[in-house]
Amino acid sequence: MTTAQQVLDFEGARLGQGGDETWGWYPLSQGTAWCCAFQSMSLTSCGIPTHYSWVSALFDDYRSQNRNSYDIRTAQPGDLVAFEWGSTPNGYDHVAMIIALTETGAWTRNGNVNGSKVADLWFPFDGGGMAEIARPPYTNPPEPEEEMKSVLLVDRRKNPSPVYHAFGNTKVWLSKQEQVDLVRFFGAETVDPAPAAWLDALATLPRNDV
Repeated sequence: MTTAQQVLDFEGARLGQGGDETWGWYPLSQGTAWCCAFQSMSLTSCGIPTHYSWVSALFDDYRSQNRNSYDIRTAQPGDLVAFEWGSTPNGYDHVAMIIALTETGAWTRNGNVNGSKVADLWFPFDGGGMAEIARPPYTNPPEPEEEMKSVLLVDRRKNPSPVYHAFGNTKVWLSKQEQVDLVRFFGAETVDPAPAAWLDALATLPRNDV
């Protein structure tokens, strides 16, 4: 039983790491492009056997299962997204995993970016190269709004740092006890700092007991 959040958490624990773990797991020669092998390792480690190092082959598989879409704006957290920048003849150039959508783009979790590291990057819908999405066979995948309910946003741009509970298109300031209760109930992920685009896209409901 694998959820999208489990895979995102597995990848999130590796933010800033290089390719050694992925190269050793696949295995691949050091220096080999590893964005797709990283997604394969993450899915397999969380219970969805996957073994691809070529993005196009991975998406051929999901396409044959009718688990793909070319409408990027319908992506959900945990979806794989393929990129086409024109640098790989007859194939996709990169793959990442969707974290969340904003009004104009998507936050993604990537292997082999920013100097061959694991990193979260935002890409615009227009001009960002996102070409196709695919949904791994998660067990009871939550709806996008449910995913957002399980995220605590910590905005370090302000002092003191307010904490928000994202809920649909609103954000609610949380008291310290509510933060503890929310983590206990949802097993919530803390995003620190919160991506500015997430916060700017949400309305704020002030609370006096924060």
